[in-house]
Amino acid sequence: MAVVYRARNTLVERPVAVKVMNAHLKGDEALKERFRREAKNAAAIAHPNIIEIYDYGETDDGVPFLVMEILDGEPLDQLIERGPMSPGQVAALGVQMARGLARAHDFDVIHRDLKPENIFICRGPDGSLSHPKLLDFGIARSMHDTRLTSAGQIFGTPQYMAPERVTSIDAGAESDLYALGVILFEMVTGRLPFESKDIPGFFIKHMQEAPPKPSALVPTIPRRLEELILSLLEKDPQKRPVDAHAVTNALVPLVPQGAAAAAM
Repeated sequence: MAVVYRARNTLVERPVAVKVMNAHLKGDEALKERFRREAKNAAAIAHPNIIEIYDYGETDDGVPFLVMEILDGEPLDQLIERGPMSPGQVAALGVQMARGLARAHDFDVIHRDLKPENIFICRGPDGSLSHPKLLDFGIARSMHDTRLTSAGQIFGTPQYMAPERVTSIDAGAESDLYALGVILFEMVTGRLPFESKDIPGFFIKHMQEAPPKPSALVPTIPRRLEELILSLLEKDPQKRPVDAHAVTNALVPLVPQGAAAAAM
């Protein structure tokens, strides 16, 4: 959908990232509107755990672009590829991810495509990868905006899609909590809760199969972390934690003391 360039804002002399939509898509008004909403939504919900958007505009030939803060670190999917993370690291990163999500939900913005590729882990002052930021609100839905999705359309990533996302275009903030549960499961075990060779297979498993217990794969996982992950993966949205603030409150006691300050 877009290309991201490293650039420099010459007015304030700071490095930035410029995300430019692919020129061949500029005639698609729905995609252009999603691009605009990415800027609008991220700017409205400014938070330390959400990427900052500085500016939005169009090139002389009508191609939309975003100007964003430039980040130093790695996307979460690359960290997961190295293998299971310690429960303490999962909690320290997870509590910040939940805070960013809570901020978005407080402003009635649902991400709708939360996945490791859309979470960037920035380096802290000591150089460690310790500060996550949520990215790519391009298909996010603000409850105050006109809907862009039509009946029969599904936007998102099947591996992280809540059951209700498959059957309804009106899925709410609970669907983001489900995606967060999939991500936490993957971080602590090194694998997805459901695996399939095709997209319909993921949909069926999310709707019908119970996820394995993380402790069956990682016996040392703290009971409270396992219970939280399984509650986030409940099929019924009403059985999940009441909101992202509740997830934050559940994760805070699981953050190791040494990492607690970095997770604030």
